[in-house]
Amino acid sequence: MSTPTSPVFDIHVVDAGDLVLLHARGELDLNTAPGLDRALVPLHPRRCELDFADVPFTDSTGINLLVRHHRLAADAGGSLRLIAVSRPVRRVLDISGTTGLLLATPEPPPRGAAGG
Repeated sequence: MSTPTSPVFDIHVVDAGDLVLLHARGELDLNTAPGLDRALVPLHPRRCELDFADVPFTDSTGINLLVRHHRLAADAGGSLRLIAVSRPVRRVLDISGTTGLLLATPEPPPRGAAGG
């Protein structure tokens, strides 16, 4: 009998002085969100950019977390923006109406994209 493996969501942080870049890898959901939550809390007063190019999935838990930290960062004088997202994450942002809020440079979906 095999034991279930813990979900993996890795965050690599690069502090470039005036900017903090966070590169995330893995699925962002109810089980993995606490790790990202802990990483973002001390960064609220800073300018932060998240690279979600290697995040193949997020659910409403991930979107709610990102929106909450976006607002908390703004309140603390910082910022939080997504600079790159995978297609599936972009679709969730579009469906939830948060693309303009969270994505640094919201681009229209590529022509011929399914569902668009």
